[in-house]
Amino acid sequence: MVLVEDHLYHIDRTLEVLARDAPEVLDWLTVVCLDRPGPDSHRAVVGWLARYRTLQVAVAGQAEDRTAVGQEGSDPSIARRWIQLDAEAFAHNAACCRAIARLLRPGGLLLQDVQLETLSFISSQRWWESIFLASAVRGTFGGRQPVCRFLSNKRGYAATFGRDLLDAGFDPRDVLDKDEVEKVLVPVVRDFFARALPYRLEMAAGARPHGPRSHRSGEGGTILRVGEDDRHEVEQALDLVLWCVDDGVELAGNAVEPPSGRARVGFKPGSAEAATWRALIDDRLGSHRGLPVLGVGERVAPAGALRAEATNCAARHVHGMRGRLRDGASIATVDHTYRLSDRITVGLVS
Repeated sequence: MVLVEDHLYHIDRTLEVLARDAPEVLDWLTVVCLDRPGPDSHRAVVGWLARYRTLQVAVAGQAEDRTAVGQEGSDPSIARRWIQLDAEAFAHNAACCRAIARLLRPGGLLLQDVQLETLSFISSQRWWESIFLASAVRGTFGGRQPVCRFLSNKRGYAATFGRDLLDAGFDPRDVLDKDEVEKVLVPVVRDFFARALPYRLEMAAGARPHGPRSHRSGEGGTILRVGEDDRHEVEQALDLVLWCVDDGVELAGNAVEPPSGRARVGFKPGSAEAATWRALIDDRLGSHRGLPVLGVGERVAPAGALRAEATNCAARHVHGMRGRLRDGASIATVDHTYRLSDRITVGLVS
C-alpha cells in the first residue's frame, strides 16, 4: 500500500488513524511524502519512522539526510526504511510515476491526494490533473494493475473534475473525504486487504519471491501478504510451498514432481500426509530440529503398534512423500529425525 501526500499534517493524521484503528496495515505501508525538503519535513519523517517500526517513507532531501537519520534514533532500521526521492520526481511526470510505481507491488493499493501542490508539472489552476499521474502509475503494471483511491478535502469535487476522473478510468466514488478519514479510509483499506490479499505467506530465511513487494523480514524469515493472483509467482519462486487455505491443503513448488502434469498435489481433509508436510515445513520455518521418526510412526501406524512397526510405518510413509519430489533427498533423515534439506526454499501459505 502506498500513500502519496504533500502535507505533513495530513500524513501525520492518517498514520495516527491507521495505527489506532487498523495497525496491521502499517506493516505493508509506504508513504510518499511530497512536502518540500527542510527541517520540518526531516523531523516529521524521523518521527514517523521511529514511531511506526515497519513503515517506509519516501522523501526528498540531501543524500546525507538518509545517513543522518540512522544516528537520530535507537532503531537501526530507520535509515533502511528512509527512501530517497530525486528532485526529478517533483519536476517531471514520468520520473514521479516511476518513483511511485517502484514502491507498489502488482495488485497493490495506491492512495493519492488529489491536490499535490509541490509537483511543478501540475498546474495549480488544474490541480485535479494529478489523477492522470495515478492513471500513468497504474498503466505501468500491465495486467495486474494496482487499485487506486483518491483523498480530497475539496467540496463539490464531482462538479469540477468528475468527468476527468471518468476519462482517466476512475469512478468519482473512488474519492475519499480527508476530513472523514476514520469513517471512510479504514474500511476501504481493510476491505482491500481482505479481498485482494487474504493470505499470509511465511518463508524460511533466504527465500525471496522476486515480484511480491512490501515484505517484512523477521528472525524466522520473511512474511508477505498474498492472494490468489500470486499463486503462480509464489510457486515459481519457491521449491516447496504448502497452501493451507479454504479448508484445503495443496503442495506445489519447483521441487514437486506434479502428477499427470498438474501444477499441484492436493490432499483430502484430515490426510496424514498433509499433516506431515505441514509439520516438516513448520519445523523448517521454526526450530529446524526435525521430526522424530518414532513420533511420525506413532501418528501414522495402527493403534497399539509396537516401536519397530511404528518405525517401519514412518519409513513407508516418508518414502511415499519423497516420491512426490523431483529429488527424494530433499527430505533428509538425520539423527533419527526427518527434516527438509537446507538446499530448498520453503514457504507456508495460510
